[in-house]
Amino acid sequence: MNFDRKKQIRFKNDDDIRLLREVVARNPIKNKNKWTEVAAVLSTPMFVLDARRVRERTNLLIEQHKRENRENLKKSGVDEDVTERTTLLDEIMELKEEEEREKKEEKEKKEKSENLGKEIRKRALECLTPKKDDESDIPKRRYSQTYLVDYLKEKSEMEIATKRTELELRKEELRLQKAQFDLDREERLQRMEVEKQEKIAFMDLLKKLTNNK
Repeated sequence: MNFDRKKQIRFKNDDDIRLLREVVARNPIKNKNKWTEVAAVLSTPMFVLDARRVRERTNLLIEQHKRENRENLKKSGVDEDVTERTTLLDEIMELKEEEEREKKEEKEKKEKSENLGKEIRKRALECLTPKKDDESDIPKRRYSQTYLVDYLKEKSEMEIATKRTELELRKEELRLQKAQFDLDREERLQRMEVEKQEKIAFMDLLKKLTNNK
């Protein structure tokens, strides 16, 4: 019987190192779409990967890293990769912790905003609810109105600060992306130049050999 199954992928140590390098460089922890890029970079005709596979492999390596210590890694017999592997995993764990911390802060900020909204709606309702018009009720209404103004001012300032922070983060992200693009472009140009020089040298050598015959 024939079953339509995906070919099983077996990661070797070198494959893991390349995977971890790409995860650190592209940070798919923050941007989930980057997993697809990581898979595309590492894939070959005989080693086809997708976003799910590289993500699951990375998570597995992280869990192993949490359980194992450096001494156990050294006993694996691949001393030359131990330091880089451990360093890369440490960096990825820091990226995960940073992302979790940002999500927690964003959640707390959202909850604070929602609670303030509930409180101000409650105060506004108390302020607008018709009551007996006596002198004792005037300070309470004034307090509610002042609270409403202060809240709206605080909310506006918070939104402006948040947008400013997001804009700065976006600018920094674009700057880093451009720097990476320029670096990749420079490496490609250098590689092309080396290949060109090698080709010229080979043609000169071939020409000399032909003339000597």
